[in-house]
Amino acid sequence: MKRNLIAFALTLHFAACAVLAQDGKPQPPPPPPGGGGIRLLPRGADKELNLTAEQSQQLKDLEVEVKAKVEKILTPAQVEQLRAMRPQPPGGGSRGEPRPAPAGEKGEAKSTTTRPPAEATAESGKTLPAGVTRVPVVFSGGHETDPVDHGRPVVLVAAALGVKPEVFRDAFSNVHPAGPGSGGPSDSEARANKAVLMNALGKHGVSNERLNEVSNFYRYPPGSRNLWKNQPAAASALVKDGAIIGYEVTSGGYGYTTSPTVTVPGITGAPAKVEIAYGKDMEANGSVAAITLANAQ
Repeated sequence: MKRNLIAFALTLHFAACAVLAQDGKPQPPPPPPGGGGIRLLPRGADKELNLTAEQSQQLKDLEVEVKAKVEKILTPAQVEQLRAMRPQPPGGGSRGEPRPAPAGEKGEAKSTTTRPPAEATAESGKTLPAGVTRVPVVFSGGHETDPVDHGRPVVLVAAALGVKPEVFRDAFSNVHPAGPGSGGPSDSEARANKAVLMNALGKHGVSNERLNEVSNFYRYPPGSRNLWKNQPAAASALVKDGAIIGYEVTSGGYGYTTSPTVTVPGITGAPAKVEIAYGKDMEANGSVAAITLANAQ
């Protein structure tokens, strides 16, 4: 079943590339699984095909599902090999160089780090010095929220919308959510809440379509233990003579609201400092950008 789903997703992707290439415009090569993720349609295809917001969200959900299944089927070494095969991004520059922000873009939420996304800075393919070994680390936590947000990942929602958390909190303070067991707000209540949000967020350049897209991405069953959409990070500790001398991030994951705790099996006494990056790309928003030794000077 897994292989059938993956085959369907990749077949759909290549077919879409072929159709859109008939207008004579050069199309970028499809990215491989892992690293930048699976895309069922090439960039810009949603506009070319006039997809609805619901269709776009369904495709994104399928991309996340297929990517997770691919990474379960492949070995860690194969996943790393596929990441290394990822095509060079358009506009020049290597995968380790951050892209400049679009000119004139305002309201972008600030990141806790100026480093490029962790997936672009992974160095696990490099030859290590003699006596140094890699040990996979264990991440825990990293999904805590401010008590005033009642479990909502406001820091992620705000970053995806391109506003500061306090701006979204202020906008949401005038929304009246449906009560427990009510089955959700009525149509009139939903329209009223949307009007309240747009009245506050529209002045910051947030469109109704973008608000719907972000809200749908981070929506999860209220009162449950389920989290919003997220992808765990992956990293290794560099160990020499039983001591940690550094860390390598191989996959930044996404969906972290706070810095997760890092532990290394069999090794103690090396607290790590984790840097989280936030931005408008929801599948990179809240990613682990870097891990350093907490006591490093």
